[in-house]
Amino acid sequence: MKEKFFQFCQKEGLFESHQKVLLALSGGVDSMTLLDWLYHYQHQLGIDLVLAHVNHHQRIEADQEEKGIRELAEAKHLPLKVAHFSGPFSESRARQFRYDFFEKIMKEEACSALVTAHHMDDQAETILMRLIRGSRLRHLIGIKESQVVDDIEILRPLLHFHKKDFPP
Repeated sequence: MKEKFFQFCQKEGLFESHQKVLLALSGGVDSMTLLDWLYHYQHQLGIDLVLAHVNHHQRIEADQEEKGIRELAEAKHLPLKVAHFSGPFSESRARQFRYDFFEKIMKEEACSALVTAHHMDDQAETILMRLIRGSRLRHLIGIKESQVVDDIEILRPLLHFHKKDFPP
């Protein structure tokens, strides 16, 4: 799968205009697989990686995941930035907090893109949720592979992979 990922990135030219990217890490299998694959091919893709993690403190495992991410970043000699969400939790507040944090780090580290681990299963869920909410047909488009949101280019190189494609 790793080779298929690399071939896809090359074919689509996803990283051609980027030298330094910010990788959002949740600690889940999808983002950790993306880190592994990007780290493995970073020289061939011509990119430097900066890692970002937001600890939302919503699950018992959150602090342990943060610790594991810190150890992994140190072992790979990659810069890591961590933020801690606080206050009343809602998905929209958490999303805004994350993207504000990512934007700040991108400016500080001179990153030209944010890379997230959204995959094909997320794509299906997004479209289903929009259908359930009664979105009009023109709003039923899914997550885009490359998209600019509030001056941040977001790359989602796993959109053509299912979660089952990732190693455990």
